[in-house]
Amino acid sequence: MSLYEGAVKKPIMTSLCFLAVAIFGLFSLSKLPVDLYPDIDTNTIMVMTSYQGASASDIENNVTRPLENTLNSVSNLKHITSKSSENISVITLEFEYGYDIDVLTNDVRDKLDMVSSELPDEVNTPIIFKFSTDMIPILLLSVQAEESQPALYKILDDNVVNPLARVPGVGTVSIAGAPKREVNIYCDPNKLEAYDLTIETISSIVGAENKNTPGGREASFCRLRSGTDGLYFACGRRIQGPERNGEYRSGYTQWCFGVFA
Repeated sequence: MSLYEGAVKKPIMTSLCFLAVAIFGLFSLSKLPVDLYPDIDTNTIMVMTSYQGASASDIENNVTRPLENTLNSVSNLKHITSKSSENISVITLEFEYGYDIDVLTNDVRDKLDMVSSELPDEVNTPIIFKFSTDMIPILLLSVQAEESQPALYKILDDNVVNPLARVPGVGTVSIAGAPKREVNIYCDPNKLEAYDLTIETISSIVGAENKNTPGGREASFCRLRSGTDGLYFACGRRIQGPERNGEYRSGYTQWCFGVFA
């Protein structure tokens, strides 16, 4: 007896089988998770390295090429692309599907540790980014300003970013495209030559002045002591300055009051 003949001769059994399949399908549908941006493992890793003050050619020769030559030996690598621009190098690694991205990231980090000693001293530590669906923004807000455009970044950071970051469930809030306030220094070539200065010297001086140096700390105390005339309160303040030549400079003042016979 064929399947078709059995289905015709036993209609009740056939109907029950179809009903069971329909019930199982509805039950599975109710348990199926639905997400607007599901968590999907990707096979792409980006390595970003910054080198302040370097041109695109210097980035290409001193940063990008040594990193590429080392990262080419990473296992399961499918494609590698790079982009060198002023102050930054970006290398994108695409791996074969089916491998754990965390393991691949550790392999890339090990390779970067091997080549870090060959990079210039001014190069910052390479940063590894793993592409994930969690990095896709779910909400984009556009803002424009006519009168306060130079201060737009600070206004958005104080009045928009901070309140949104405190909302439960919000992971990261970032600003893109808003101008940041900065100071431009224009140097006179004739005066630079007269004072025997260079642009690098001016830059280092500005960087050295733009620092916060600790001025020390202050501690107060108040103790109950006994003397020949009775009990009195001894209070004082100790001022400790910053470290110089391995030693701390400190001062000490003390006063007393409240003598009791």
